[in-house]
Amino acid sequence: MQRALEVALIDVGGTLWPNSWPIRKADAVGRRLRIRAAMPGIEPATVEALADDLIESSRPGDEARSISTENLASVNSPAEMLITGCLSRQGLPADEDMIRRLRSAMSIPISDQMQPLPGAGELLAEIHSLGMRNVIASNTYWRDAKSYWEDFRLLGMAEHIDCIITSVDAGHLKPHPAVFEMAMRWAEVPPERCVVIGNREDNDIAPALALGMSTILVYPDDPKPLASRANAVAPDLWACAKTIRDMCRTV
Repeated sequence: MQRALEVALIDVGGTLWPNSWPIRKADAVGRRLRIRAAMPGIEPATVEALADDLIESSRPGDEARSISTENLASVNSPAEMLITGCLSRQGLPADEDMIRRLRSAMSIPISDQMQPLPGAGELLAEIHSLGMRNVIASNTYWRDAKSYWEDFRLLGMAEHIDCIITSVDAGHLKPHPAVFEMAMRWAEVPPERCVVIGNREDNDIAPALALGMSTILVYPDDPKPLASRANAVAPDLWACAKTIRDMCRTV
């Protein structure tokens, strides 16, 4: 028997993780080491100059992300454009593989001090217990799915995640439907068998409703919304888990 809801598409910043991204003094050092490892065979002085340029050029975006983990189209420029500009200034080719490796190098793992929001692990486990699959569906700047897998393994949450799709992988930022559509293609399910869980009305709820998905607006790290078009609104992730159970009984 086919379940009414089969897949949960879950946002990250402000949903599973806090809204603020901790900036560490060691981040630049870590990035420099990763950039060196990503550029074998390149003159060391050129690699150091490229690292200087990448770290300095990305600083405004990183400072903005210390305020919000939501990636905004207006923050800096898309990562590919930033990397291409840095490579060009150093006289290096900006081919697809080089850009991918440098973007991964700039995507340092999350701080071991950062904790998921209360109830995040329980929510993912509850969704699995209902026979559904969990798909991370997130707007990101540097992070692709591989980088996110590293993060979730560090947090001890990877066992309850089935797939990760980011705006980097999909090629578009939410609210563009590309992230949601890519998730549906992976899961091989129609939109009516999906529920989207997120903290942003514009990025998560509105585009999901437009595609015909069920939606839950959560605000574990945000002020209570004045209004929402979501099918349900939950103040925390434990309440969200209960809402999912109720939806599975009634949808």
